Amino acid sequence: MVRERSQKQSSDKRQKKKRPPTKQQINDKKGTNRSKPTSKATNRNAHPKNKKRKPNPDSKKTKNVTRHKVKNPVYTLLFNIVFYGFILFMIAGSIIFATTKNADKSVLGYRFFCVLTDSMVPRNPEKQKGGFHSGDVIIVKNIAGEAAEVGDIITFRPSIKSQAFLTHRVKKKLDHLGETKGTYYITQGDANLAEDVPVNEKQVVGKKILVIPKIGAFLNFVRENPFVSIIFLISVFGFITIIRYYILNK
Repeated sequence: MVRERSQKQSSDKRQKKKRPPTKQQINDKKGTNRSKPTSKATNRNAHPKNKKRKPNPDSKKTKNVTRHKVKNPVYTLLFNIVFYGFILFMIAGSIIFATTKNADKSVLGYRFFCVLTDSMVPRNPEKQKGGFHSGDVIIVKNIAGEAAEVGDIITFRPSIKSQAFLTHRVKKKLDHLGETKGTYYITQGDANLAEDVPVNEKQVVGKKILVIPKIGAFLNFVRENPFVSIIFLISVFGFITIIRYYILNK
């Protein structure tokens, strides 16, 4: 009897172990299996702000490029104004200089003179500044007769009716000459050893402001051959413009 009871108990234990799972148990397992990936997805999307974004090196380049593009038009506009203004000024001045031999005419208050002698070559360059040589071109600004000062280089007529001009340095400025009142100047060339005859304020034409060296022969050629020179200047202007655009767009 004891043996039979022990066998029954052992068989009952085996049957309990081999019982199939119920429907609720199966559903519970499925629910847990489905809920696991959703929890992972929620964990991934729960804090998107906490993710560190990798810096994009191309973004800095694009910003620099855009800034460069914004700045370029301003610089190119200023360069164009200066460049074309200078070229047009030189062409206009050369044309006016070539087509007229009347030195009394001025362009916007300025005159061009070719230097024919070396009377203004400085003997002492440290003290005598602003001298020039024969073959140079000087640009003279029109001034009032009494506006010149000592040390200025002025252009004047040797006499009131003279058609020639001299450009020398002012050594003295007088408010009278003998008994005659007025503004008078004592001038002298830097290379000369003697002073000039006193000059009245009415004889003064202007004041030297700029020297363009060694183009006197070129301007004389322009004066003698105006049409050829105008065509040459326009072609040079076009050539310079093409080179400029090639350099900027390279």
